[in-house]
Order: sequence, then structure tokens, then C-alpha cells
Amino acid sequence: MNRNKLASLAMAPLVVAGIAVAAPIAGATAASAAPGSCQVGRPDSNTGTAICRTGTGQVRVKVTCKDGINGNTYNAYGPWVGINRWSKVACGAAQRVVVTLVDYQTR
Repeated sequence: MNRNKLASLAMAPLVVAGIAVAAPIAGATAASAAPGSCQVGRPDSNTGTAICRTGTGQVRVKVTCKDGINGNTYNAYGPWVGINRWSKVACGAAQRVVVTLVDYQTR
């Protein structure tokens, strides 16, 4: 046998071992999937909610609020919560401020 053939045969077990080690690492990333199956809601004109049903990590509701008197808009954020928990926030005085958009953030 020539020298190159011997070198490639000697490397074969290392390559196979590398595949065997890499497979469990790839599986670990699937277990830490980003939050998914998320939904938002607006139970009343002043409040926004968000929940994610699958994955890992956290979610929080993000609402855009509009002041009915001066027309100013601003964002309000609910608390960061785990999977299958509701994040909820109100804009302010219900008779003055309304939710114009409900969204969510994940981490």
C-alpha cells in the first residue's frame, strides 16, 4: 500500500467518531427550539395579551397604545413569561388610551 492510502485508512475511524459525537450535539439544539404556536389577543380595547404554546424560552406581549386626546402613540410591554403562560399589559386609563396593535417578542 502506498503512504496516502494508509493515511486515509488511519483517518477513517476519526471521521466516524466525529459523526458519532456531532449527532448528539445536533439533537440538543432541537430541544431548545424557539417559542412557537404563539397567539395574541385583545380582551378589551385597553389590554393586550400573548401566549406561546410550544418550544422553550420566554414571550412577552408588546402593544401599541394611542392616546385618544392628544393622538400620541407609545409601546407598552407585558412581563416576560414561560411557555403556556399569558403575558398581559394595559395601556393606561381605559377611557382615554386604546390598543391599536398587539404583537409579541420572544427570547
